Amino acid sequence: MSSCVVVGAGMAGLTAAGIMRSRSCKVTILDKGRGVGGRMATRRIGASRFDHGAQFFTVRDARFREAVENWERAGLVAPWFSEDGHVRYRAIGGMNALAKHLAEPLQVRTETKVERVEPAWQVILESGETLQADTLLLTPPAPQSAGLVSSWIDCSGIEFDPCFALLAVLDGPSLVPEPGYMRPESGPIEWLADNTRKGVSQGRPAITIHTRADFTREYFDAPQDLVAQLLFEAAKAWIGSAPAVWQLHRWRYSKPLPVNLPPCLFTAGPAPLAVAGDAFAGGRVEGAFLSGLAAAEELLKGSGRWCAGPGENAAIAACPWLSPFLHRFTENGPKGNREAHFAVRALPARPSRSS
Repeated sequence: MSSCVVVGAGMAGLTAAGIMRSRSCKVTILDKGRGVGGRMATRRIGASRFDHGAQFFTVRDARFREAVENWERAGLVAPWFSEDGHVRYRAIGGMNALAKHLAEPLQVRTETKVERVEPAWQVILESGETLQADTLLLTPPAPQSAGLVSSWIDCSGIEFDPCFALLAVLDGPSLVPEPGYMRPESGPIEWLADNTRKGVSQGRPAITIHTRADFTREYFDAPQDLVAQLLFEAAKAWIGSAPAVWQLHRWRYSKPLPVNLPPCLFTAGPAPLAVAGDAFAGGRVEGAFLSGLAAAEELLKGSGRWCAGPGENAAIAACPWLSPFLHRFTENGPKGNREAHFAVRALPARPSRSS
């Protein structure tokens, strides 16, 4: 049985791990956070619940649509509202609930930080433990992945906008209009969401405020009280009531800047290695999903495990959303234009520093 270590338990990592597990690959997912989901993040303050990362996702690609339709039938997601011709889907119970569902059949180790990577492949953890694997996939924000695999894959030059996420439980009603989401035309606030109107929280209004990149850069290292004061002042026309309690979260890697990249980066040597994430396929939840699909294909081809294995039926039973992708796989990969979907660029393999 081949093995793979996946670094990062966001949408890209979970998607790729599910596909690889279906091919009888032993997959271990590592994430330095306390839970899975990455920026599909949901947080509690007392009895209130907040989506404080991604608020929704849209569907443009037919492959992602098939997965979303499966999730909707299973009661995991539901339409929230429509805008610009695209339905905004929310996850029932918060965005993180969907990530947790995808992670259920997988082997995930949280609060586990990777210190360095050596070929082919040894993953050395901050604790001193070393994991060995035949293939390796990195899905953290590209600037973090670059520090681990720059000897084999060049993912430099990919930049992210930062943002603040201000979470506030209000003493009284909010003025955020239905459906509980709005975008101010100007000022430091990019958007506001009322998690109670959204159906994520119950009881008092639970507001999430995300900031524009220019404001965030200017105040990224400023005291939290100052940032919160400025944002509450900017949002007073919509929040309506005084905040009873609040928290501020800094997203250093919030949104990838547009750049022309393939869905993932891959090299076959010194052993199959891929870098994936939303930065490679559009900067949305959908992009992370598609990047995970692309990475799984490249790694499975590289390890000679593209064809269906004995674990496929069990994998589909555990993850029904995989079925539309698995039943189309053949010895030569999925039907369709592979070149259009899975172009890659990578540096040649270099000797390890220890050799």
